[in-house]
Amino acid sequence: MLRLLGLSFGKSLLFTLIIQGTLLIGIQGAEKETLYSKYDNVHMVTGTTLQGTLTDPALGKLVQFMNIFCGHCRRFAPTFKKMAVGLQKWNRILRIYAVDCAEEVNVRLCRDFAIKSTPTLRYYPSKFLKSQMGLGTNIGTTDPEKIVKLLTGYLAKNDYSGTKELKPIFEPIQSTENVSTIFDRFGHNLPYILLVLQPQNSWIGIQTILDLLPYPHVGVRILNDAQLFTNFGLQPSDQKVALLDGTGKVEPLTPDNESSSAYVASVVEFLGQKGITSIPRLATTTSPKEVLPMGLDAVILKKMLVSPPTVYQADLEQAIDQLIHIEIPKTPLIKGDSLMALRLLIKLFQRFNPLNKDGRKLIDRLVNHLFLVNEITGEEFLTAVNKIEKSPGRIFKGKRYVGCIGSKPFTRGITCSFWTLFHYLTVMSANSPGAFPPGTVIKSLYGFAKFFFGCTDCSQHFQKMAKRRKIGSVKRHDKEVLWLWEAHNEVNKRLSGDPTEDPKFLKVQFPLKKHCSACYKSKRWNSAQVLKYLKRIYNLKRVSFYGLPTFNRS
Repeated sequence: MLRLLGLSFGKSLLFTLIIQGTLLIGIQGAEKETLYSKYDNVHMVTGTTLQGTLTDPALGKLVQFMNIFCGHCRRFAPTFKKMAVGLQKWNRILRIYAVDCAEEVNVRLCRDFAIKSTPTLRYYPSKFLKSQMGLGTNIGTTDPEKIVKLLTGYLAKNDYSGTKELKPIFEPIQSTENVSTIFDRFGHNLPYILLVLQPQNSWIGIQTILDLLPYPHVGVRILNDAQLFTNFGLQPSDQKVALLDGTGKVEPLTPDNESSSAYVASVVEFLGQKGITSIPRLATTTSPKEVLPMGLDAVILKKMLVSPPTVYQADLEQAIDQLIHIEIPKTPLIKGDSLMALRLLIKLFQRFNPLNKDGRKLIDRLVNHLFLVNEITGEEFLTAVNKIEKSPGRIFKGKRYVGCIGSKPFTRGITCSFWTLFHYLTVMSANSPGAFPPGTVIKSLYGFAKFFFGCTDCSQHFQKMAKRRKIGSVKRHDKEVLWLWEAHNEVNKRLSGDPTEDPKFLKVQFPLKKHCSACYKSKRWNSAQVLKYLKRIYNLKRVSFYGLPTFNRS
């Protein structure tokens, strides 16, 4: 009898249904784990939500387009979070968002916004039209100091006429202005205005405006000429900064030095003496708890931690699902070399298709469609996929990782399933030597990495490694299997100890000795035995359906 989790088939199926029907109900209702949260002052949004927020007339917006399985995006996350928390003081005029381009709901937006690499940071001004949706300003750096400096300049040029709150005024005081007119400009019953002298090529006034935003009781005006202090009854030779009340009275300030931080500190001290505090900040002291695998996922994880390496149907399905529904559709236009790469990839799927009967029909029809066109957009490709899928029954049933499950959020998953899929394809191609010339699978992987893979950092590393390892010189199928194994181990070595590494599935040189003792010869690999091991593990006949609601490909 087929057995799952040590139970007979009937009992295991019942057990699975109980888990999926009860334990997972609570999980589905829970908030989905995301890379950023409100505790980071970063709003995770989907495509439709973002398009609405970008047209908000009162705010500047910083948007990070990221990819949850992109190593660079995950390594950048702590830096971005720290910067975003520090920018809470600008929340009156700036919102910070993040969009995950690996989410199917965001495919169209990321394509239409021409997101070619991740992470991509863009700034969108307050006066932003729907017709300009993809035309934000590229930040062009992930250095937080440079990002903040660029934002400072952008926010100083923003139009805040749509805001209902106290509007910051960045343009310098004119010679015709005085106490009465500067208070009138703010259009509120404002208790205080801080005058700041800003020398040429200095941003001290702009920075002071931004850093005093949490204190709406104080407006700030910039003077580019010290002589303008005389408009307010002050001596220009003695003044760098002055705090006025509504009558024009100068309030005492004692900044430690001539810097925006010192000016802000002295104003905050003065306000504190008057019992005036800042706008409450977001609660950032308590981070959300990390969501660990639960229900069936927890059962799967427990088994994977003690099981020998096995290829699982669920992981192969997840990889193909991600490819045809997200990675390829994100591409604006597919033609020439990219179309040839796509045709080759789908032809490989057709010949060594691990999907069920409906999945095989889907791939067959996709192949026919791709050879009838000279070019195709990502949107047209997805439309073709969706149209074909309406006819067959459900193809991608699991929607979960098994052998590629991570012990914590954002680990393994997609990238693991891609490696699994292409290892499987190299072995299947080697077992059917007349189907494709040697090197076809790794050539296809190179094309996928170059033209379609959403992880920019991964793609660039793979392309460089492939050229260095002379990917075009592979002339035998067995060599192709070993080439990909060696490349995978090189990537594991590079990423060992990386912050993106799963603590319970370390990046090791595989296979481990306990799984293939014959693969080791002294301190060297026994390539012949490694080849046998890989051909055994990645054979379609040995693929496990564990973790899926079905046990065959019918």
